[in-house]
Order: sequence, then C-alpha cells, then structure tokens
Amino acid sequence: MDTFSNPVFCALAVFFTVLFLLNLRSFLKIVPSLWDCVIRWKGNISLEDSIQLARSRSWIAAILFVPFCLVVYSYDLYSPAFLDGMSPTLRLAVVSGVLAAYLLLRAFLNWQLEMHRFGTPVFSAANRSFYNYCIILFFFIFASGAILRVFGCEESLLRSVLLWEITISYVIYCFRRGQIFASVCNPFSTFLYLCSLELIPTSALVLSAKLF
Repeated sequence: MDTFSNPVFCALAVFFTVLFLLNLRSFLKIVPSLWDCVIRWKGNISLEDSIQLARSRSWIAAILFVPFCLVVYSYDLYSPAFLDGMSPTLRLAVVSGVLAAYLLLRAFLNWQLEMHRFGTPVFSAANRSFYNYCIILFFFIFASGAILRVFGCEESLLRSVLLWEITISYVIYCFRRGQIFASVCNPFSTFLYLCSLELIPTSALVLSAKLF
C-alpha cells in the first residue's frame, strides 16, 4: 500500500517527524528507562516515580500516536472488511478513531481500577506501563517494516511478521504488568486484574477486525 503518495499522509508524516525531532532530547532521556522496563518490571515503577520522566514518556507517546496509526494503516495491520471501498484518507481516519477508542476504553478501565485502589503508585505504574511498551513497539515495527520492504518482502508476509512482533511484544508487556500487580496482589487477584484490564479492550479490538 503506497501510503505516502497521498499528500495528507505526507503532510502528517512530515509534521509529526518535525515534532518528534523537536522533542528528541526528551525521548533520549527516557530511552534508558524504557529499556529498563523491558528487562525488569520494577523499571516501570522507577519511571513512574520520576515526575519528569513520566511526563516526557506521556508526551512522546502522544506525539507518536498519529505516526503509529500511519504505520498500522500502511502495513494493513488493522483491515476489517468494513474499510473496503473507503478512500485512503477516510480509512486512516477510521483506523485512528478505532485505536483512539481502544485507548479510551483502556483508560476508563484503568481509571476504575485506580479509583478502587485509591490510585496507589504501584497500580498507577501498572496502568500506565502500556505507554512505555507502545513507544518501544512503534520503533520496532517501524524499523522492521522499513527493512523488510527494502529487501522486497511480499506484503502478506511483511504483515504477518509485524503482527507476530506485535503479539510477542504484547505478551511481554502483559507479563511485566502481571509482575507489577503480583508485587501487591495475590495470584488470583493478579489474574482477575489482567483479564479485566487486558482481555476486554484487546478482545474488542481483535473482534472488530475479524467480525466487521
């Protein structure tokens, strides 16, 4: 899919690339902390304990939302049948809307949990750790997709590879989030929290791609 032949996509890509470069210093500051989040679950808590790092992380995640949607659209990572026949611009808008709705649903469920747990630091770190792994995932699939296309990989195979990368990254994220919950909860409560906070929104997203 020749995404960037569309002037709207080109304009978005240029704008958010410039915006990211303007905030490159903030990104570089959080890179060590993001890597720490991958190798140990306590890295997520350490990042959240720093107000400056947490704000930088949230701002970088916000900047990367539209580029993430562009990557998802470009590689057909979310392509339900109801998108067929839509113009490229409308398809991108719908994909972005679906991903935004997914984030809002996650935020609502996390908010409910934090209300019940009075917003304890551990639960806040667990609920916001999603953005840490999303930032990492964006650069991972962006680089992988670009490299595979340079080497002439077929689009169907490229899409499958990227979907597997997303799946593996999501499993790692869920494992780390489970470890954070397990530090203050018993195993059964940890399982229930993960099921309610991950299974509901992610199942809704996957089913919307498969059933519609």
